[in-house]
Amino acid sequence: MTANKQNIGIVLSASRMTDMPKFYPNALIEEVEIRRNKGLLIHTLVLWTKHPKSLLTDPLYSYLKELRDNRIQLYLQLTITGMGQLPMGVDCYGYPIVMEPRAPIWEESVADIPEIINLLGNPLRVRLRIDPIIRFKDASGQVYSNLGYMPKIIASTAPLGIRTYSFSFVENKYAKVLQRFEKLGATLMPPDEVERERTKEWMGKLCNQYGVNIYSCSVPGFPKSACIDGALLEQLHDSHMPVSKKQQNHRELCGCTDSIDIGGWPPKKCFTGCQYCYARSSY
Repeated sequence: MTANKQNIGIVLSASRMTDMPKFYPNALIEEVEIRRNKGLLIHTLVLWTKHPKSLLTDPLYSYLKELRDNRIQLYLQLTITGMGQLPMGVDCYGYPIVMEPRAPIWEESVADIPEIINLLGNPLRVRLRIDPIIRFKDASGQVYSNLGYMPKIIASTAPLGIRTYSFSFVENKYAKVLQRFEKLGATLMPPDEVERERTKEWMGKLCNQYGVNIYSCSVPGFPKSACIDGALLEQLHDSHMPVSKKQQNHRELCGCTDSIDIGGWPPKKCFTGCQYCYARSSY
């Protein structure tokens, strides 16, 4: 029997707009409580962060346990790019370029994953985002990329039960990002069509080697995929509560299903300081 609309839960997303678990945990809690107090049936809270320890620290940790105990599923979009605090070349003044100056180093993030899986209850509720992949030429003419960290990160996390990974490329499409790199004396070098095909084949071999799936996030030349996948969230829910599987179609290659982003508008600033960021970052 098909469930009626009253029995279909909603998905809350916290947040594509900023790192709420790290920088705005109280606002995150407040936004969820507003909807609970209205009597809305929350199916899943999707958390997005580069700072996994923020999920294991109060006030968020205790609150997430309370949600879980009240049959609200937790799903994590965890970003680990390999670039946290990593010097990559030099700028036009000879200073080191650090793409993610205030992100944790990747080994520290990986070390937090077992406790996070225990909180979420299932390793399949973690989507690990090796996102973005960047390639650029620094002020001295040397080329740098974090693509080589993908096998290391997968090799360290697949044994924990994680099966879903995603990525995107830093492209030449945001003027403020291009201007930022120009001030550094650096040049972005996104892959051409031939390189995209080679990368696709290489990632396919990684999938076979580690028994995982690597999906793109709205990447030209790669298949359409869904970071928020209603069918998957329904399958993973302890009681298989129905959820909307209608696609939002924000972008041509985005297959994400219905969710409500609670990050607020305009987006709150993120203080991780990633040089490639196209959102409202603080540098």
